Amino acid sequence: MKKQMSLKWKIARYLYIFAGLLLFILILFQLFLLEPMYEKYKLETMSNIISKAIQAMDEEGFADTIYNISSMDDVSIRIYDGKKDIMAGNYGSPLYKMKLDELNSLVRKTSENKGEYIQKTVLKHSDGHNEETKSMMLSRIVNRNEQPVLVVVYSRLSPMNVTLKTLRIQLLYIAIMLIIAVLLLTYVMNKHIAIPLIRINKEAKEISEGEYDIDESTNEYLEAQELNATLLQASNDIVQAEKAKRDLISNISHDLRTPLTMIQGYGEMMLDLPNEMNEENMHVIIDEATRLSYLVNDLLDLSKLKENQIHLEYETFDLSKMIEGQMKKYAVYEVNEGFTIVSEIQEGLCVYADCNRIEQVFNNFMTNAINYCGEVRKVIVRVFLKNEVVRVEVEDFGIGIPKDKQELIWDRYYKLDKTHVRPLNSSGIGLSIAKEILDMHHATYGVESQIDQGSVFFFELPVGTVANVK
Repeated sequence: MKKQMSLKWKIARYLYIFAGLLLFILILFQLFLLEPMYEKYKLETMSNIISKAIQAMDEEGFADTIYNISSMDDVSIRIYDGKKDIMAGNYGSPLYKMKLDELNSLVRKTSENKGEYIQKTVLKHSDGHNEETKSMMLSRIVNRNEQPVLVVVYSRLSPMNVTLKTLRIQLLYIAIMLIIAVLLLTYVMNKHIAIPLIRINKEAKEISEGEYDIDESTNEYLEAQELNATLLQASNDIVQAEKAKRDLISNISHDLRTPLTMIQGYGEMMLDLPNEMNEENMHVIIDEATRLSYLVNDLLDLSKLKENQIHLEYETFDLSKMIEGQMKKYAVYEVNEGFTIVSEIQEGLCVYADCNRIEQVFNNFMTNAINYCGEVRKVIVRVFLKNEVVRVEVEDFGIGIPKDKQELIWDRYYKLDKTHVRPLNSSGIGLSIAKEILDMHHATYGVESQIDQGSVFFFELPVGTVANVK
C-alpha cells in the first residue's frame, strides 16, 4: 500500500500550489495579456468615437462636438467626402498629414473591407534606446446625403515598456509577500489543525489497550472535539468489552469445569467401586454431559449467527401449537422443584418465520425465566394477538433488571450478578442468541422489568396465513 503524505505536508503543498497558481494568473494577465487587452479596449473606444462623430454630423455645433470628443479621448478625427475635408482639424496630427492619394487608398481599403478598416503602425526610434511608438487608425465609410463619407480616428497607443517594467517589480514584491504569507498560513494551519490531529492519532494508537486520554489542547475545532469524544467512547467500550469477555471466559470455564469434574468424579468412583455402577450415577453422568452439550451448542450457534452462517428457513406454522408442545417439557420443574408454570395461549395464531429458530428463542426465554425466577418459582407464558401481530410473553417474578442494565442483557459478554440465580443447564448466552435470531427475522422484542417484581421478556411477529399449516 502506498504510503500517504502527512496532513501538515499536504496543507503546505496545497497552499504553495494555490500561491503558484495565483502568481501564474497575475503574470499571465499583467505581462502577457496586458497589451492585447489594452489594444482591444482602445479599438472599442475608437469605434464608439466614430459612432458619436457620425451621429453629430447633422447636428448644430458639429465642429465643437468633434473637438470636444477629440480632446476628451486624446484622439484625432478626420472626415473626408472624397474631395475635401468636411471640417478643419488638428493639422499637426499625422492623420492630417496624409495626402489625397493616401486618403483615396484608405477609402478603397475600407470599402474592400466591408466598410471598416483597422491599421496599426509601429515607429522605431533611431536614438539608440531601441524604443518604438505604436499608433492605431480606424476608418469607416458611411453614407451622407447619398454620398460616401470616410470617417477616420487616429490615436497613439501608450508605450508598454515602462508599465511592464513596473509590473515586473511589483510581481517580484507580490511573490515575496505571497511566499511569506503562505509560510505563516502553513504554520498557523499546522498548529491549529494538523498538530492536534497528530496528537489525537498518537493517543489513538493506545486505544487497543483501552487507554485514551483527551488532551484539551486538541479540542480547537468541532471535528477534533467530536473525534476525541468518539475515541474516548471507543476506549471505554473496549475496556468494558474486555472485562465482559474475561467474565464470559471465566463463567464458561466454570460452567465447563463443573460438569467435567462431576463426570470425571463419578466415572472414577464407578471404576474403583463396582457397587457404585448403578442407574442413579449413570443419570448424573448423562445429565452433566447434557449440560456440556447445551453449552457447546449455544457457543456454536452464537458464533454462526455472528458470522451470518445460519440461513433462515421460512414457513407458515401455528405458533400457538408449537409453544404448547414446548411447554410440556417444562412440566418436570413443576413436579420435581415446585414451580408453577401458567399457560395463557390463544389458539390458532400463525406466523411466517423459521419454526426451529423461533422455538429456540422461546426455549431461551423460558430457560432465562426459570433461571432468574427467584424464590417465587412462578412463570407465566402468554401468546395472544395484538394489533395484527402475534405477541409472545414469558414473565418471571424474580429480582428484576435495573433500567440501565436492560439494554446490556442482550450482549453476548454481559451477565447479571449470579446472586439468587438458580443453576441450570444453560450457557448464559441464550438471550444473545435470541437477539441475533430475532434481528434476522426483523422482529420486535424487548424486556419490561421492575426491581423486586420480575421481568416480562417478549417478542412479536406478523400474523401469517394458515394455508400451509398441517
